[in-house]
Amino acid sequence: MTVFFLFTFVEAIQLYNTGNKYYAENNFQSAIECYENALKYCKNKDIYYNLGNAYFKSGKIGKAIIQYRKAYFLSPRDEDISYNLKFLRNFRPDRTTHIPNPFFQFLDQLFHHFSLKESNILSSITFLFIAVFLSLYLIYRNKLLLSLGIIGSLFFIYFLITSILWQAEKNSNSAVVVVNELKAYSGPGEEYKEILIIHDGTEAKIREERNGYYLIQLPGGIGGWVKTDGIERIFE
Repeated sequence: MTVFFLFTFVEAIQLYNTGNKYYAENNFQSAIECYENALKYCKNKDIYYNLGNAYFKSGKIGKAIIQYRKAYFLSPRDEDISYNLKFLRNFRPDRTTHIPNPFFQFLDQLFHHFSLKESNILSSITFLFIAVFLSLYLIYRNKLLLSLGIIGSLFFIYFLITSILWQAEKNSNSAVVVVNELKAYSGPGEEYKEILIIHDGTEAKIREERNGYYLIQLPGGIGGWVKTDGIERIFE
């Protein structure tokens, strides 16, 4: 098992470095192929990030956003990932003009400071500390131990909420338009009325699938039925 792990790790590094070489030579399609093959061996935020860069350089905004979203999921405190994701959202044709509420923006940043993996680990650690401090308090009746247990409980709740929010986001059927232009219909077929046109990079939620079409919902609530080959899920 250890030998297999080392082999896959080395293979991923070689493909990643080869992809970087192609990227530096402006051979973005070859770089994309190397990064995608590297991801078969290792799900790494740097590979996702560079793959997003290569897709952007290739003019594929939607595919780039998908990779940045995956990189952000693994490393939400990485400033480069956050900057590129924000830049690309403003760069896409259907960029939103909505100004987010500062309070909700603060909460979003607060509960996305740690990744899902980090919050799962930290919630387990804080739960263990809570159990130790409260057990010692029951033995020694020391108020400091009780206070430490209460503080630990607050951290545990924070990490638990963070985990729940990340998991909900992963399971939310988030998707991104990956073609230049995508028509949305009032029903699952071209015989239905065309109600809107969305463009490369638009993010949405998939609500239903039927007959080769997805029912999607855009931010703000509007939506429609689109062909499945024009939009890709972020998390499979």
